[in-house]
Amino acid sequence: MVQANSYSIQEFVSDARRVLGEADGDRERVVEELTPLVERVLWDDGLFDERYRAEPENGRPRYMYHSDPVGTLQVYVVEFAPGMPTPVHDHVTWGLIGTCGGRQHTRRYVRKDDGSDQTRAELELIEDVVLTRGAVYPLLPPNDIHRIETVGDEPSYSLHVLGVDLGRQKRNIYDPETGSVTQVEGRGM
Repeated sequence: MVQANSYSIQEFVSDARRVLGEADGDRERVVEELTPLVERVLWDDGLFDERYRAEPENGRPRYMYHSDPVGTLQVYVVEFAPGMPTPVHDHVTWGLIGTCGGRQHTRRYVRKDDGSDQTRAELELIEDVVLTRGAVYPLLPPNDIHRIETVGDEPSYSLHVLGVDLGRQKRNIYDPETGSVTQVEGRGM
């Protein structure tokens, strides 16, 4: 018999705000301390509460749980439709992504060049896996380059916990085949 999750998204947001406040800018500490909490909250069926449904961005429905006014913490769930993968991209901030529904083919990359040419990058694929509910991975720049694609005919969902409001952030889209890098501003991908 499976027990209901007793750790809610609202409790997680409160704990995340506390951890962020205590970490004094140490992003590695924030990610380390939040990882087990993200692992717990991924089982909260409250993650799909219609009261938190936000306007879709780039065709992707979202559930917005926290957006700090100064942009230092965002917590939301993104729905990924079949056939609509993300490009290979970064977030240029600390974060955690946890799968909370469906199956997601996730590819993670590291940059092998020194980053001095903002229009070119040599990427190496370091992880190519299908993730299901409960899986979590960190984003710690420069090791935050990834791609998400739903596997199957049903949408997949992932919780994003980020140290910045992506609407205010300059980020990059990568083409691993050609090595090109395109800078974008905001969530535009």
